[in-house]
Amino acid sequence: MAQIIPFKAILPNPAYADQLVLTKPQAESVAGSNQKPEPLLPLKDLLETGARLRPETPEGQAAAYSTINATLRHLLETHRLVQEETPGIYVYEVEHPTYRQTGIWALTGLEDYRSGNIKKHELTLEDSVRRLKNYRAHTRLEGSPVLLTYIPNPTIDRIIENTKLKQKHSTLGNSYGVHRLWKIEDSKVQQQLIDAFALIDKVYLADGHHRLESAVQLAGTGHSFGQPVYDTLSSLYMSTTELRIQEYDRTVVLEEPLDSMAFLKQLLPHFYIQPTDQFFQPKEIHHIGLYLNCNWYKLLSKPNTYAHKTLADSIDAAILQDRILAPLFGITDPKIDKRLKCIGGRQAMDELLTFIAGHPYAVAFTLCPLTVDELIAVADAGNILPPKSTWIDPKVPYGLILYQHQPLH
Repeated sequence: MAQIIPFKAILPNPAYADQLVLTKPQAESVAGSNQKPEPLLPLKDLLETGARLRPETPEGQAAAYSTINATLRHLLETHRLVQEETPGIYVYEVEHPTYRQTGIWALTGLEDYRSGNIKKHELTLEDSVRRLKNYRAHTRLEGSPVLLTYIPNPTIDRIIENTKLKQKHSTLGNSYGVHRLWKIEDSKVQQQLIDAFALIDKVYLADGHHRLESAVQLAGTGHSFGQPVYDTLSSLYMSTTELRIQEYDRTVVLEEPLDSMAFLKQLLPHFYIQPTDQFFQPKEIHHIGLYLNCNWYKLLSKPNTYAHKTLADSIDAAILQDRILAPLFGITDPKIDKRLKCIGGRQAMDELLTFIAGHPYAVAFTLCPLTVDELIAVADAGNILPPKSTWIDPKVPYGLILYQHQPLH
């Protein structure tokens, strides 16, 4: 089952949301005057980034968390942020230039993860989990949801459509997308959603592996040592038909150029190589684009690179890691090697071309995105993908909905 829980959200005042959430409000303001007496930093800078910038000493981190908590209180007292008085479940929709994505935003009980109902597909980094665990312990704050996906459910679809038709919504937008929220306050409708999600056997973690792992570890620590327990997680649920997986390409930054002929010769045991006169972004599996010394090549993996392997080991990101990055560049741990840069999303091509223009010795690799079905198959099989294998949309702006946990006793 999937356990969803209504919650009392903290929302940006529409009069300030263009600054706080990095978007421009397009709905009728409920706050009266839109005059802003002072410029505001984005919520991500005010409430999250500060902990990363302070020295990683007990004194430095204590000062960072003290500042974050004081800033949150100030934003609430000055009505830049508004604490909802009644718990709700939200319908969230983002409208991109060519498509829309819609889902349900609620809290998730961490017991779903401990019981195996939430399937994951990526490894986590110990240091990242540690930092997020400390942040959660000292601020109790979540500014972004984890992204979960599930097989479409007709009851959930019906409630989403009815909510959008019958209720008012708030809207924020910028050049990257328009974000809409509908709050479901009716307890009967909330219960219908809770019951519908309870019938879902498995949900899959699409994005937010580190946040989920840090939340589970902190709750475990609280249970073990009699400390406060925060046993829920802010979550956005989207069905598998709503998810979009975008390109996630790689570059290797070098201090001197490679010998093109020697490098291509090293690839021949595992790839067919075809020169091309233009940028190549693969649209089929087992095709990889290669940029080397101002030239583009199409690489087609030979069957010996993926035959008799698990699904996770046969995806292109794994082939690239195992056959090229590790043996030819010595990048054995892509999670920490500073020579490796990952570039993804809808702007991946433009960003990649800009990057290699500024790094003349860089070698770039372009990959075909995974499908949602492949992602689910990997998770169901209990396999783990290489780091940065997927760039999954939507990317929800920090602070669109915030939640501050209350401890369980």
